[in-house]
Amino acid sequence: MKKIILTISAVFMMSGVFAQEKEIDAALKAFESKNNTAAKSELNKVSGLLTSNTISPESLAKYYYVSGQIALNEGNTIEAAKQFGELAKYESGTMFSVKNKSTKATEYYATQAEADKAAASGDYSKPKQENLKSVYLPQIQESVTSMAEKTLQAANTAYQAEKNEEAGNKFLEASYLVKALGGNSQLFKYNAALSYHRGGIYEKAFQAYKDLIKDEYTGETVSYLAKDKEGNEVPYSSKEEAENHKKLGLIASYKEVKTPSMEKELYLNALKALSGLEKYDDLVETITKKYPQDSEIQTVAGNIYHKSGNEEGFLNKLIENTKLNPADPTNYFNIGVIYMEQGKDAEAIQFFEKTIQVDPKYKNAYNNLALVKVKPEKEYVEIINANLGSTAKEKQAYQEYTKKRKDLYISIIPYLEKAFELDKTDLQAASTLRKAYQAGEMFEKEDQMRAIEKSLGK
Repeated sequence: MKKIILTISAVFMMSGVFAQEKEIDAALKAFESKNNTAAKSELNKVSGLLTSNTISPESLAKYYYVSGQIALNEGNTIEAAKQFGELAKYESGTMFSVKNKSTKATEYYATQAEADKAAASGDYSKPKQENLKSVYLPQIQESVTSMAEKTLQAANTAYQAEKNEEAGNKFLEASYLVKALGGNSQLFKYNAALSYHRGGIYEKAFQAYKDLIKDEYTGETVSYLAKDKEGNEVPYSSKEEAENHKKLGLIASYKEVKTPSMEKELYLNALKALSGLEKYDDLVETITKKYPQDSEIQTVAGNIYHKSGNEEGFLNKLIENTKLNPADPTNYFNIGVIYMEQGKDAEAIQFFEKTIQVDPKYKNAYNNLALVKVKPEKEYVEIINANLGSTAKEKQAYQEYTKKRKDLYISIIPYLEKAFELDKTDLQAASTLRKAYQAGEMFEKEDQMRAIEKSLGK
């Protein structure tokens, strides 16, 4: 027989697993003895090690049962709901186990694929399916059901009263409780996200959206609807149930009813919440790659780049958006603004002119064209002020650049006139146009605009 030699690290790993499970058992015993303080102390010893895949599902179920019960006793219902929701993962369905032949430790995985991957990575046994047993869920099912009903009622009441954070908290709590009961918990988590979002509580909204995306939530449901002999509609949650009732003659036929996917809405809302936070998250790349041709999603993603300070990313996204939606003038305008701020005047002018081409009534594009085109005035004024003397050279320079400044203003006046024409209640536009008339020595028009400016200022 082949001799097996365990390494020191392997022995430590095994003893660590046994210690964790021993502490969880001690926590359960303390809780059953009504010693919550001791139970919490034992749970705290292992709370940071729960991600270890060497703790058995049975021990993890004990941990979440005790943790949930303690939170419930302390009046922390949302934490209790969260812990009971985790409990359901280890007492319903199946898991897969593989044994490390070197350490003798058993590892547990949620899916066959994860177990196969682990088995292929070293000296492991063949993966084995473990059917999980419900030990603690039946003990709390009645109380959890009652809690879920009350919590959902409170969530709906808070939502109707537009108490958005309270509604979000209650919907989130309901999602954990429904998860423990084996129901559609994600729908309630989505309602929590929407409640937070409506209240401008973007951090909580985004986290809920992100969790749902990670869990691949789409909102799609399939049910089956039939009519009994009395003509009453009868819903079925599974095709098998409907088929059995049809065979028994309880119904004549049934139809499949599907709710549409809300995946795009979920992704878009996640981006909008992130935009409200004015920060960047890697989820932006995931979503934009998933919807490369969706102009609305790409636009919100661009705003996130802008608000988080990534102007280069914002510019690239705007350029992409002009290809997706060439009829949207805002993208061209924003590109022009970025180029203007970067001092790339020729490019800025090009995109402001494109904005006007797409939308001749885009007032700010006219104003910005005037701003960019009038930039040489600064240089002209400096030369004028440097040539106030009486020499022939100074007089020539003074006259030349005074004329250049005048001509410059005359060239931008049509843009300012158009901007004012589009909104004749804009005092700032009237004032800017009046000053341009003055600089262009169009004194009659200056007087007319001064009167308008005065009337708007009242």
